[in-house]
Amino acid sequence: MAARKVAGLVEAGARPVVISPELCPELCALERCATILRRPYRQGDLDDAFLVIAATDDKAINHEIAETCRRRDILINVVDRPELCTFTAPAVVRRGDLLIAIATGGRSPALARFLRETLESLIDPAYGELLAILGDLRGDIHSRVPRSEQRSVWRELLDGRLLARLRSDGEADARRLARHIVECHIPTAPEP
Repeated sequence: MAARKVAGLVEAGARPVVISPELCPELCALERCATILRRPYRQGDLDDAFLVIAATDDKAINHEIAETCRRRDILINVVDRPELCTFTAPAVVRRGDLLIAIATGGRSPALARFLRETLESLIDPAYGELLAILGDLRGDIHSRVPRSEQRSVWRELLDGRLLARLRSDGEADARRLARHIVECHIPTAPEP
């Protein structure tokens, strides 16, 4: 869980500090993106912190970290202990620029995790590629397709054919299909 939290912070542009006497392989893999202190937590470790995530197996240490954060007005999330948190973090499914967040208000991280895992199996990386294609076409659709036709264009782009083409033939072929769908809805100029 700690590795997932650190990876999320790195994706958001943070440079996390990880304090732990032992690291799982996933955390070791993040060493180039985070500062790793291979030791137990100590007083003073939170002096420059803006946000803290406590993910230890030791309830007493988690409680101590939470109390220190509260006294210093530092945002704190203690995994699986919503009563110690000043914020909760959603479970996230990310596919390129597509982001789906699942929040339970800290009431059931297990349900959020279950839903995230379910959605990850349903929403494959092709959806991120689909979003990139749709984003690239959006300006043309709004500027070149008559307003009365725009809903039809979006419906066709999202009817499943484009996603299937992405999965079967790749992004270049899917982009050609998407461009064809849009161009079929662009009025041709009358001949002089």
